Amino acid sequence: MQEMLAVFVSSLLLAASGGALADLDDVRAELTRNIQTSQRELSAAEATVGRERGDLAQRLVAAQNRVLDLREKAAVARRLADEKTLTLQQIETRLNTWRDQSRFQKNLLAGFLDKTGKRRLSEQQGEIDMRKDLALLAEHVDAQQTRLHPRWQKGRVVLPEGELAEGDVLTVGPTAWFHRAEPEQSGLIRKDKDITRLSLLFAGAATAGIQDLHRSSEGVVTFDPTLSRAMLLAEQNEPLLQHLRRGGFWAIPIVLFGVFASVIAVLKAVSLYRLPTPVPALAERVQSAVERGGDALRTLKAQVQGPQGELVSVALAPRANDEREDRLHATLLQQRLRLERWLGAIAITAAVSPLLGLLGTVSGMITTFKAMSLFGAGDASAVSGGVGEALINTELGLVVAIPALLAHALMSRKAKSYLAQLESDAVHLSRLPARTGAA
Repeated sequence: MQEMLAVFVSSLLLAASGGALADLDDVRAELTRNIQTSQRELSAAEATVGRERGDLAQRLVAAQNRVLDLREKAAVARRLADEKTLTLQQIETRLNTWRDQSRFQKNLLAGFLDKTGKRRLSEQQGEIDMRKDLALLAEHVDAQQTRLHPRWQKGRVVLPEGELAEGDVLTVGPTAWFHRAEPEQSGLIRKDKDITRLSLLFAGAATAGIQDLHRSSEGVVTFDPTLSRAMLLAEQNEPLLQHLRRGGFWAIPIVLFGVFASVIAVLKAVSLYRLPTPVPALAERVQSAVERGGDALRTLKAQVQGPQGELVSVALAPRANDEREDRLHATLLQQRLRLERWLGAIAITAAVSPLLGLLGTVSGMITTFKAMSLFGAGDASAVSGGVGEALINTELGLVVAIPALLAHALMSRKAKSYLAQLESDAVHLSRLPARTGAA
């Protein structure tokens, strides 16, 4: 830039001093040419500086590399010279250092294998074998590579029928698929401890997707978003008898009460709904039939059946008013006992079943606390037995009590409504004139 300014100033001086360049356009053209010339010279100078800088940088790197090589050679030479003059104590110190380093590496590798589950520290016996651990580490690295870049591999799975089948297995994260050509089968895999099972067998479009994936590495696959938990839940559905057995001793009386109440409820419902339909305005019909006499009275007795028929028979018997009322009252009491018979047993079942379930719950919780005191609260399998017994007894108590309570309420209402109709008929029949009781 300084050269350009110098050229520019000199040009101005020349323009001012020279009489030949008096014209302004000539001066402008001359200045433009001078500036372009200066720019070309500047670019050439910069290119020259760049080439020289690159050469110098290469020479500097080469010099640094030579210094590093010489430094390494000097270190090796110094080490060789020191080893020639090492004392016995220095050699022992170096050996101990190497042993410590080797021991640290072995423990570090063993800890890593324990965390990854390839080999537990509790299974280690004696001195750690570095070669075996390195082989296990290599297998773990290969497995990680397979997870990062999934591919079909040969494997064995247990079919739903219990047979062992060989085929191709593809693992992507926590999900794995199985496929074999002959016979053609494909599905989802679930790993249960050391056993690999075919948990879900594909069909239709799902099988076609696995075939496309196996053939061309592209396809629409089907997987279980619950990671086989839904299949495990479906497999754990136990039959009713096994469910009752898990309830323990107190499930037996609850079930017996339930059977007892069910039988009574069925028989009582049949007897109540087989009662004849009450005849309306019974006293007026009896009064009219007595006044007409003969066939009308016999026809009425044939129409009126059941408890109402017994009331009509008592009302038409030749007795005094007081005696007839007593007989009607006794007949009503007898009908009440007949209608309400065994309803109390259903009510007792509805009341006792939840109490038995609560008793079973307490028994199960006692068993749970005993297991916790022996095995600790961290062992879920030891605690789940008592909790399951407690909850099953509560469930059984409620299952028996709720239907029994509903059955008792419905049949009591039916019996009370029928009995109210009989009481109304008895009151009206007791008001008939005494002469209606004559033959």
